Amino acid sequence: MKLKEGFNAQDFTAQDIYGSQIKLSDYKGKKIILSFYRNVNCPFCNRRIHQIMGKKLWLQESNTQLLFLFESSIKKLNESIFHQGISPFPLIGDPEKKIYQQYGVEKSVLGVLKTPFVSSFSKVLKETQSLNLPKDKDASVTLMPADFFINEQFKIAKAYYGTHLDDHVSLEEFYTFAGI
Repeated sequence: MKLKEGFNAQDFTAQDIYGSQIKLSDYKGKKIILSFYRNVNCPFCNRRIHQIMGKKLWLQESNTQLLFLFESSIKKLNESIFHQGISPFPLIGDPEKKIYQQYGVEKSVLGVLKTPFVSSFSKVLKETQSLNLPKDKDASVTLMPADFFINEQFKIAKAYYGTHLDDHVSLEEFYTFAGI
């Protein structure tokens, strides 16, 4: 079931790639941005992370907690030097997609087919080629991205479900919610 604005955030506990136990409700009282990405090798996902990390210092000072979920395993994420550089923000591997299911993140063949018509695939591949990202043969080809803004009261302020592989909430909205 897709979540909507005004719903309570769905609590979960998971381990991040740094070995820390992450419980979403531990961040209650802060703004939370919970982003669901595809896999360790997704060029769209990794370009997005790279763009966000460009504002890393401002985000750290904003009292907003970022959490990044990937369908890749912690082992796969740890094989990527690029993903290790996301610290201090928790990076969570969810290969069983349990948290994805809690938040209603879906797969879409139509979304995959739509991607080349709404995104510059070859440009994104060039931008991310130098990252030497590990392959993830267990990853889904059709998983769509999603973003959730959770307010200090642990309510969903925005639920954004991508309609193609390169479809996240705009960076402008992302930074505005974070207060930067």
